Amino acid sequence: MDTVDRLMKLLPEEAAAALATRREEVTEIRLRVNRPTQIVFDGTDTLAGAPIEARRLREITSALMDHSFYARETELARGFFTMADGSRVGVCGRFAGDGTRLTDVGSVCVRIARAVPGCVDGLMGLIASKDGLHSLLIVSPPGLGKTTLLRDAARQLSEGGLRVGIADERHELAACHMGVPTLDVGPRTDVADGCPRPRAIRQLIRTMAPDVIVADEIGGEADAEALADAARCGVAVVASAHGRSLGEAAQRRWIREIVTTRVLETLVLLGERPGHIVEIRSLNERSAEWRRA
Repeated sequence: MDTVDRLMKLLPEEAAAALATRREEVTEIRLRVNRPTQIVFDGTDTLAGAPIEARRLREITSALMDHSFYARETELARGFFTMADGSRVGVCGRFAGDGTRLTDVGSVCVRIARAVPGCVDGLMGLIASKDGLHSLLIVSPPGLGKTTLLRDAARQLSEGGLRVGIADERHELAACHMGVPTLDVGPRTDVADGCPRPRAIRQLIRTMAPDVIVADEIGGEADAEALADAARCGVAVVASAHGRSLGEAAQRRWIREIVTTRVLETLVLLGERPGHIVEIRSLNERSAEWRRA
């Protein structure tokens, strides 16, 4: 049973019915205490069902975690947990003490993970060409399909005969169960699941000798250093990062460093709607301006 099926059994009747009518188009389901269910589609949303009481929202959250609420406190302290099918559930509310223990659930955002074969077709020529493999970074705000694009890139590269290593710290790219991917990431793909991203990247290089490393939502100096190590080993990188513009991304020192040191060769900006490419910049076009940023 996937996450949408599970939610349809847990939500108020009207909200479940609204979800059922367009289940293949749903990208997010947002639940908030004392408010109706928000169901998000591609560019639109609807509010449905009776307001959800605090006790019921906690019950739904616990059910999505297979009633292991306290066993997953470490994940909850980071503000999310991941379902078996790769769907990520963001959680916020009241945190106790130093902010590491969630005591009251106020809001839940379920991002539905799906494989969309072919969605990355327009970018594959920038990653693999007659000249060889090229490193690429996808930049976008949350919810516009970065993870879906990376998953399809891993699948296509793997099916094309390349060894692919996925650093899947948040269990979203491959949705592994007991270390085995449940989503199609290709026949020649190895996954380091649930491991901190910098360590996962280095372990994959050391133990699996990938041609390409795929990493989602890189976010700091440690990630940048690990990606630079990969480049020095001759491994291409296909990764993503949050940002609303390439200019905004350029303000982050760690992104600027991996751009100007030629770890990355192309930047892609997503916007407007899931999967929509707004801008593509090659290293030669942007190298000087990023050094000045």
